[in-house]
Amino acid sequence: MRYLFHILLFLSIMAGSSWADDTVGVLPAGLPDAEFFYLRMEREQTLTLDKIDYQLGPYRFGLFPFEVEPFGRIARVSDTRVSVFGSVRENAMSSRYARGRAYESFRGGMAARPARNIFVWGNFVLDEQRAKNPLYTGKKWRGLAGDVEQGFVWYQNGGFNLQAGRFASFWGGRYSLLLGPNTIMDGVAYSLRWGRVALSYRLSALDGRSPEKDGVAAFENRYLAGHRLDVHLSNRLRIGASEMVVFGGPGRQPEFAYLNPILFFHSSQLNGKANDNTLIAVDFDFTPVNRFRLYGQLLIDDFQIEKKQQSDQEPDESGLVAGFYAVDVATGWDIKAEYTRVTNRTFNQPLPRNRYLFDGQPIGAASGNDYDLGSVSVIRWLKQNLRGSLAFKYGRQGEGSPMDGWSTPWLDVSGDYSEPFPTGVVEKHAVISANLNGIIRRSLLVDVTAGLNRIANFDRVMGWDRTVPFVAIGLSAFFSTDVNVR
Repeated sequence: MRYLFHILLFLSIMAGSSWADDTVGVLPAGLPDAEFFYLRMEREQTLTLDKIDYQLGPYRFGLFPFEVEPFGRIARVSDTRVSVFGSVRENAMSSRYARGRAYESFRGGMAARPARNIFVWGNFVLDEQRAKNPLYTGKKWRGLAGDVEQGFVWYQNGGFNLQAGRFASFWGGRYSLLLGPNTIMDGVAYSLRWGRVALSYRLSALDGRSPEKDGVAAFENRYLAGHRLDVHLSNRLRIGASEMVVFGGPGRQPEFAYLNPILFFHSSQLNGKANDNTLIAVDFDFTPVNRFRLYGQLLIDDFQIEKKQQSDQEPDESGLVAGFYAVDVATGWDIKAEYTRVTNRTFNQPLPRNRYLFDGQPIGAASGNDYDLGSVSVIRWLKQNLRGSLAFKYGRQGEGSPMDGWSTPWLDVSGDYSEPFPTGVVEKHAVISANLNGIIRRSLLVDVTAGLNRIANFDRVMGWDRTVPFVAIGLSAFFSTDVNVR
């Protein structure tokens, strides 16, 4: 926490007493009550021809071209008032072959703007679903898992912003396989916008590996460092490139090479003879015609350039996202289509501490590895803050997982090696669903989905097929008030 204290001290000195910008605050990524507004921004991005950094989240309140109720008080918070807020959420799920389940969660917190360029956010969560997750090992209170969900300070000065504390962010769009919006980590991040160019950096502490839980000889620290460069070639085309590295070990601390945003991390770890896990990704947004946007991302975990020895037969580990969003194909009707593919062993590594995971889940928006998923959605905007949609999804999941022990079957053969995609017995899902999502009466958030899931090779057992109707309901009531601190 010492580095955070120095950051806060520096920001307090840098912040002036006059108010030049009333939109310094940010709407946190990874907050369930804010999810609808980020979904709506996908549409706004497609409608708007500009050079705004939609690919970097979280978003400042000033970036939203519409009211973000029920977060209005928080967006307008000043140096004389603190905004106190809370929410009550109920998630209910029911499907054939499974008992109906309902989980409650409670959130509460505060937001403040103590100086012109500084915004502070902090909230706790009490979550029943998290408490019942077998992977959860923390404390429980009356069947609820509690924690400080997010707590950060945000500093904004012109094209420079800095965020420090516990927070979620995303690079390359909310679909990003590299850094997704629902991964909340402790650390620091900053971004500098200079004309058409934006340079970004993030350093985070990951969950360590302990002798008691993981069977290692000594506690292993784990860290994530990443940097990114975006170039807006025009109002219609943006290209970005990112590099991430997971590193750690007993007693290991962040190193200067990984604190430098303009060094190539992969070459640094090769020259230092470290066995860290580096990943690179390139992504783009392109609007060839008005109201139609193409987007995509290519992620490379490992690939073999030469085929000189048997170890070079290791299959490439990579991920791909490609999609489009079309607005107003008929008045109020949108279409979105997307395809995602992640090969086996992606995010994995011979050293378990270097897996590209946090709390057992991918750091990006991937659902694992050894899978692909295609989806098409027809969206109808019923009101400004209410939408319905009809979606079809088809996905395949192989037997691979980022949590698997590292295997090297290409060394057990002589000559060329290849494996199918996905691997092993493949579980297949064909899902059709209808969804209603939005905000009612400015403070009630609704998310209802009902559909049918046709599963082939259920649980990856060949020939075991199921047809599963399902319904999922999410309701959340959000409230806030201002408290005068003068």
